[in-house]
Amino acid sequence: MNLQATDFVKPDGYPEFKELREIAELSRLLDIRHEATVPQYFATLDMRLLAAAIDYFLAFLLYAVLVATYIAGAEDVQSKLPLVLAGLLLVPIFRFIVSVIAEGSRKQASVGKMLIGVKVTDDRGRPIGYGRALLRNLAKFTGALTLGIGFLMGFFDRRQQCLHDKIARTLVIKDRLI
Repeated sequence: MNLQATDFVKPDGYPEFKELREIAELSRLLDIRHEATVPQYFATLDMRLLAAAIDYFLAFLLYAVLVATYIAGAEDVQSKLPLVLAGLLLVPIFRFIVSVIAEGSRKQASVGKMLIGVKVTDDRGRPIGYGRALLRNLAKFTGALTLGIGFLMGFFDRRQQCLHDKIARTLVIKDRLI
């Protein structure tokens, strides 16, 4: 077939066309040097915000189930109300922990990011690991400390990187067809 490294192919199981050199197993079979493609498609801030909203909703849903279970066994609900309200602080803590674990895993994305079709990578599109995922999520506090300017930086960046992404040297990328 006289295939070249830059020819586009779509093997079974792949959602989109890719250059032949991007697919390791085909490169090896056809004796073509495998080259990972540098990410070119970046998640916009509205996609990222929607993913975060989904993650917070799921964290709150878990909290609501825990509260319903706790209240169902209580006789004096009025006396439990301060503890229930204080428990609301667990929602962002739970979301933080889940984000670090999910973004550092092979999936590279929280549930919200997976539903939207984006993932967190390094500058070459590779997984970031748990250490960098922790740094990235801790660095989000700088966005809050700058009164949101750290998050708004993404509007003015070609790769849509917010301040926390620049600190952790990460990208939030999307597939070509999204």
